Amino acid sequence: MKILIAEDDPAIRRLHQRQLIHWGYNVDFAVNGREAVERVRKSGEKGAVNYDLCLMDINMPIMNGIEAIQVIRKNTTYLPVVAHSVNPDNKIPCLEAGADEFLLKPRPAAELKKTLEDFSVKQMILYRENESLSMRQAGPADREELTELRMLNKKGMTKFTAVDISFRFLAHKNAQDKLLDEFAGDNFRFAEILDRTCQGHSVIQIHASQIWLKKISLTPEQFQTQIRAEDALLKGYEKP
Repeated sequence: MKILIAEDDPAIRRLHQRQLIHWGYNVDFAVNGREAVERVRKSGEKGAVNYDLCLMDINMPIMNGIEAIQVIRKNTTYLPVVAHSVNPDNKIPCLEAGADEFLLKPRPAAELKKTLEDFSVKQMILYRENESLSMRQAGPADREELTELRMLNKKGMTKFTAVDISFRFLAHKNAQDKLLDEFAGDNFRFAEILDRTCQGHSVIQIHASQIWLKKISLTPEQFQTQIRAEDALLKGYEKP
């Protein structure tokens, strides 16, 4: 995960750098709003923005955070933005400018970490590459999808989309790590994960050689038995 921090105070930048690197994030910094806008623009020149989230200070020189959020919302691909300020009066202007969340400074480290995790959610994309199956993460396309992915994440799920066949399903949020493990195996033929979409009870087979997904229906009793087994298996993929 890569986070852009827009912050003019060097002491706060150093604090964020230590915290976020310790939490496993890659970090870029901007010292004012104009630089933040430029970094977001450059990161998206070849397609989707290359950041998972922007933590935006408000009171910065040259261009303040509210102005920067407005420019980012107007001119770039969607990027989750969390505004960060010591002044609670900035909350409504930040949200009206397009920020997804507003945090007051100072913020306990645990609360900041939880917010970053909550707003850095992604879905999984399955696609064909050189006649084989590949997988990558993709950030939300807009605020509505961000809300959907956050709700799924809180329920322990994520969304999968298979490109070319327009097939979507929901799965346990750790299923992506299981799939990556199994894709890497020399003898991999297909993986199985449970579709946790509300309607129906089924298992999805994802085959290695192409985007070939087979949906196998289960009885409610079979589905619940497999849910318990998959939950136990995927618990081993939880990050500390």
